[in-house]
Amino acid sequence: MGTDAPRWRGRLDRFRANLEEHGGSLRKYELVWILGGDTSEEQGTESVEKITSLVTSVGGEVSGTGVWGKRTLAYPIQKNNEGYYLQANFELDGSRTQEFERAIDADQSIIRHLLVRDEPKRVIEAEPAK
Repeated sequence: MGTDAPRWRGRLDRFRANLEEHGGSLRKYELVWILGGDTSEEQGTESVEKITSLVTSVGGEVSGTGVWGKRTLAYPIQKNNEGYYLQANFELDGSRTQEFERAIDADQSIIRHLLVRDEPKRVIEAEPAK
């Protein structure tokens, strides 16, 4: 195996620990979505509840949500100059993300969304001094 073996063995151990921690194939995700500028707080709350139920319906678990409120858009989206921003963090089976995104795309009130995988921060190990 050579001198790279300990480094690869450490990566493999971290990979296995990550798999066990996240229940096999569960991965952490963050979703930010924008509703039209004419959205009220009640409609924003309904949208958060809708996304939460959508996550649970595909086997995920929501860990947190946030309402960022109305903000001016950098450029018009579907004739909207303002948008109502919302955010959710959740765990979901990686194989179910396509189904989840299709359901988000079908929601006509969402004018833009971004789903990203929330990866843990990497710890950089110091090389031993020679």
